Amino acid sequence: MNNFTVLMSVYANDSPLFLEEALESILNQSQLPNQLVIIQDGEISCKITEVIANFSEKVPFIVDIIVLQENHGLGFALSKGVIASSNEIIIRADADDISVNNRFEKLTSYLEKNPDISIVGSYIAEFSGSKTNIIGKRNVPLSSKEISKFAKYRSPFNHPSVAFKRSEILKIGNYRSVRGVEDYDLWIRAVYYNLSMANIPESLVLMRVGEGMYSRRGGEGYLKSYILVKYSAYKLNVINFVQFILGVLIMSIHVNLPVFFKKIIYTKL
Repeated sequence: MNNFTVLMSVYANDSPLFLEEALESILNQSQLPNQLVIIQDGEISCKITEVIANFSEKVPFIVDIIVLQENHGLGFALSKGVIASSNEIIIRADADDISVNNRFEKLTSYLEKNPDISIVGSYIAEFSGSKTNIIGKRNVPLSSKEISKFAKYRSPFNHPSVAFKRSEILKIGNYRSVRGVEDYDLWIRAVYYNLSMANIPESLVLMRVGEGMYSRRGGEGYLKSYILVKYSAYKLNVINFVQFILGVLIMSIHVNLPVFFKKIIYTKL
């Protein structure tokens, strides 16, 4: 299965160096895509533009760049990328994470062998500084039943690890503009529409962690988005009222914690 799209979004705060590493990890795959869709979410630096241009010139697949004049957020950007994909299979990639060299082959092979599956992700390994400095692993539930149960409380996928079927994502409403929790919003609707889902019990993505990751999970805007998603889950009967209230209370406390407390909670629990 060689006809698949890799979908990535870039914006002003992305590091050109990290982006270059992320793109190189795409080129170094054992199985290459035939399309890479990059959504430019608002104005970006000349350095980022240069990295993308240099990469586009040396790859054997199509690189489609979609420019959004203003920054709309990841959910809006990815929704445009899903629509722009020329393939049914779409693999997500973040601009600062590294795909292990057989990731695409593993994902496409899994979907080929399990045609009922609409969304598949994997574990991820977290690193700080050098990609050899692994400081943690983020495991997720494996079966569709376990994923649906886990989604009642928090995201059942590592977003940068997923691959999905374009038609199924469009059928459930595509990504929406819910900043910070656009992936959780999508998975809630996947549960509601009873899509078959899975995770592969291997770390197929190396995720870069730092202070920025913890600070993004805070603030009034993040809490508002989270409440909207949880309320949507309640209205769809994915969660009950008690689960809605409990989730909102826990997140209300979490977003107001100092960054160093969030880091301790995240790394220890």
